Amino acid sequence: MLTRGPAQLQLRRRSARLAAVLRAVSGVGGAVVALVGLAPPARPVWVAVAVVGLLLWSGLFTVLTLGPEPRPWLYAGDTAVVVVLCLAQDKLVPAEVLAASTGSGWIDMVARAGVLIAQFMLRHALAFAATTTIAAAHAVGAGGLRDASVVLVLQGLLAAAVVHLLRRGARGADLALSADAAARASARSRSAARTDELDQQRLLHDTVLATLTMVGTGSITRDSAALPERAAADLAVIEDLRAHPGAARVAAHDPAPLDVALRTVVTAHRAGLKPLDIEFDVPPLDLPHEVVEALAQGIAEALTNVARHANTRTARVTAGRVGEGIVVEVHDSGRGFDPAAVPSHRRGLRESLHGRMSAVGGSARAVSSPGAGTRVVLRWEP
Repeated sequence: MLTRGPAQLQLRRRSARLAAVLRAVSGVGGAVVALVGLAPPARPVWVAVAVVGLLLWSGLFTVLTLGPEPRPWLYAGDTAVVVVLCLAQDKLVPAEVLAASTGSGWIDMVARAGVLIAQFMLRHALAFAATTTIAAAHAVGAGGLRDASVVLVLQGLLAAAVVHLLRRGARGADLALSADAAARASARSRSAARTDELDQQRLLHDTVLATLTMVGTGSITRDSAALPERAAADLAVIEDLRAHPGAARVAAHDPAPLDVALRTVVTAHRAGLKPLDIEFDVPPLDLPHEVVEALAQGIAEALTNVARHANTRTARVTAGRVGEGIVVEVHDSGRGFDPAAVPSHRRGLRESLHGRMSAVGGSARAVSSPGAGTRVVLRWEP
């Protein structure tokens, strides 16, 4: 199971913005240079078709990359577009540009952007394959290996090193955040245990020890009718403490870490269901214990529904403050459904989500339609 933390998600978002800017700038800039510098053997018809295609692709690429869920096929498609332009550059650039080895043509501009986009947005192995493919296509289209083709490979290697360091740093930051959250949860657990112990000691002091003190001082004698009644009451207190050792703390609604609880739900094994790749973006946040429990159980039910019904292997779990409250969402791009068409005897949404959140003063809703995925929104405000 792949779980991306906040730092990795932030790096991916910024990389996507960088990719969109690179493609838009290189697309528009390349189109202008191609038209302004048009000269034989570049063919006007070929150049016009290439420029229009590049501009259309650049626009589509930018819009989809800046969308909520960019797809890997988009970046593989960008590599394919660059490769086609490189192979056809003998029909798209002037002779003096083609003969130069410095890579000063508009095709070189587009190719360099393609290498950087692949490195920032694809996995290392796929990014290296994309870089070598673009460089090889550039050499073939130029009629032989030139400095510009070698520079593309070197540029890809340098970008790969930078991306590797950035991704490793993001993973380290997420591990540190997770360890800090676990440490806070452990400290809170120890503090809660100590609080329970003190509460129990106080309760015993007020009951059992008080009774023994009264017997020891003679306030209550062995033959007193009050002694059996006090002993029975004290025994009931002891039995209740043994059966519910943490009841006092839970009843007091002590804060609990929402991020730790949701991460536990996300990484839990779901017996009999296919594993999910889940993007996780939940900041450290403490809420009342009963609210955290309701949100965690609701998210667990939503993820189970994704694995069981959505016909997709990916999902996103996010959370954010809204005023003084919290909104937690589970989003998938699966088959979706019509919430109004769910039979009345199905209790998943009605009880597991709506009922559970209503019990703690919150709300739940499922936004979906056939073929458009599903978004489950859990909201709570104090």
